[in-house]
Amino acid sequence: MEGVAARAGVSKALGYRYFDNADDLLVAVHDREMVELGSRVRAALRSSHTFEEGIRASLTAWLDRLAERGNVVTSLMQAGPVSGRVQERSRRMHATVSEFYGQRAADTYDLDLRTATAAASILLTGLDGLIDCWVNRRMPRREIVDVYTTMCLGAFEALAARPPLIGERSMTIRSIDPVD
Repeated sequence: MEGVAARAGVSKALGYRYFDNADDLLVAVHDREMVELGSRVRAALRSSHTFEEGIRASLTAWLDRLAERGNVVTSLMQAGPVSGRVQERSRRMHATVSEFYGQRAADTYDLDLRTATAAASILLTGLDGLIDCWVNRRMPRREIVDVYTTMCLGAFEALAARPPLIGERSMTIRSIDPVD
């Protein structure tokens, strides 16, 4: 709390007036940023009519927020959270977003909801790579959106064409003798 107060140019007592500790402050920042991000993504999705338009609209809203509040949002997303409560909130947010996009993909591509949600979760994890490419590799934003959208669509199309064996019993695999 002392370091936060010093960087904000306020007294440490002021911070403690609103927050019991640094974890409470971090949770409040996380919640504020995720609520704002969520409302922007929902607003962007209202104007999309297809799954692809929804992915592009979501990414655009998300990148807009990163451009405005990049240091805060990126730190929350990329850094290992200091607080177990922030980590738990991040996990819940990831699960909620995965379920939302999983449902949309299941409806669009006639996929099993479990498969679509698993794929959405995996693809969401790739947003760290998107941040890295945009911020550190200085790839143009439009190119990043195109690459990520193409990957998402391709993944769901591939799953629709050849569904995995999720939920089925695994086959016993004969061990291979390295001498063979």
